[in-house]
Amino acid sequence: MKQTLHKYLSKPQAFSVILACGILMRVLWLLFIANKPLMSDAASYNTMSNHLLSGEAFVPYWPPGLPLYLALVHKLFGPAAIAVRFAMLLFYVGASVFVHRTATLFTGSMASGNLALTLLAVSPASIHASVEPLTQLPAAMLITVIAYCLVRLECGPFAWCGPVLAISGAYLALIRPSSLLLLAGLPLYLLWRTRKWVAPLALTAIAGALVVSWIGYVYERTGQLVKINTANSANFYLGNNPYTPVYRTWWLGSHHNPPEVPLEFAQQRARIMQLDTAAQETELSALAKNHIRQRPDLFLLRSFNRVCTYFAFDTFAGAYVIGNYGVPSLVGLVVIAADAILYFLMAVGSIFYFVLPLPERLRRQACLLLGIVVLYATPYFFAFSHPSYRFPIEPLLIILSSAFFTLLLDEKGLSIREVMAHRPVPVAIVLVLFSLIQVEFLSIVMLHRS
Repeated sequence: MKQTLHKYLSKPQAFSVILACGILMRVLWLLFIANKPLMSDAASYNTMSNHLLSGEAFVPYWPPGLPLYLALVHKLFGPAAIAVRFAMLLFYVGASVFVHRTATLFTGSMASGNLALTLLAVSPASIHASVEPLTQLPAAMLITVIAYCLVRLECGPFAWCGPVLAISGAYLALIRPSSLLLLAGLPLYLLWRTRKWVAPLALTAIAGALVVSWIGYVYERTGQLVKINTANSANFYLGNNPYTPVYRTWWLGSHHNPPEVPLEFAQQRARIMQLDTAAQETELSALAKNHIRQRPDLFLLRSFNRVCTYFAFDTFAGAYVIGNYGVPSLVGLVVIAADAILYFLMAVGSIFYFVLPLPERLRRQACLLLGIVVLYATPYFFAFSHPSYRFPIEPLLIILSSAFFTLLLDEKGLSIREVMAHRPVPVAIVLVLFSLIQVEFLSIVMLHRS
């Protein structure tokens, strides 16, 4: 069985078959939800795209990267929700291509690339993100493009590395401004890697020009200097104020933990919302920083919990199909279970891969992927965190875990017993900690929702 699967995955034509099956699954799901209205964040991004298309002046609360794309889609294909949903498939195709190419380049194995493509294709979270105008999949695609460029650079000179990194990093920052930390790290890595200034300076100039162009556009329209969008200071405040739950730090624990938003919190927000945009950002940031100074113990505890929740299994897709699509709860629970199983395979496969006695090149490239994960994830540890924010780094976990599972499928490959025997104590400790994170999330969030 293992040999048969490895033989099929090693065939170049498997890429087209797996990608076609992934697209077909998404098209079928798209047809099922075609008449459902856009909800929650998806509706907000779509509304912002209409504001952009109309040319009206407004101060952006939401980041502009996805709405700019949606505005182009509406201009070409009209206002129907199905148009923007269908257009999100482009990000799935892009993510698939670069997941496959990065995994193949990383390991030198076509089987690894096709296995990575398969895991992305069957992921319920990926299917959901492929047909809803949300930032998860565009961010995931761009992170994978960045990973491909850096891995490609490790294999030798890459003429288009700088411009591709600059455009991908800048657009990623416009989609999710928290990724500015990752964008700032790219020229530093290029400088360290090449020992030359030209590529890092070019990357910084191109990326900076793209981000500043948006800031200049908003300033020209509104007369206000906005750092990409205004939600960033609001998120920092929501995750760091006296009323933020200790564990469920995301938007006051999804607005129902505690069961009702505290009156004092509501009054404080109402007062702040009466200020102009610049004053709102200043006040929200000041309140968050003041609370951190007053209660550094709570900040450290919340930050520790934010790390834990970031790496817990994701319930977003399953909860979304129940709450917004009206599917039976059992179906939603199956989606959550499938996502959890797939995430477990990704995480455990990645952990085992780092345990292997890898050649220097593979270990260096694996650490490079891990560095991207850390730089992208770090801002969420200081604002507010939720497993759904982890989706953009999952393609990198898929690449690492596929490299490991391909070795298991190989006829002369390793066994789990051999891997465990190599470094039993560190592996056991990491697996126990990972399991405790899942149990904690399940007990606090899933079993005690009040």
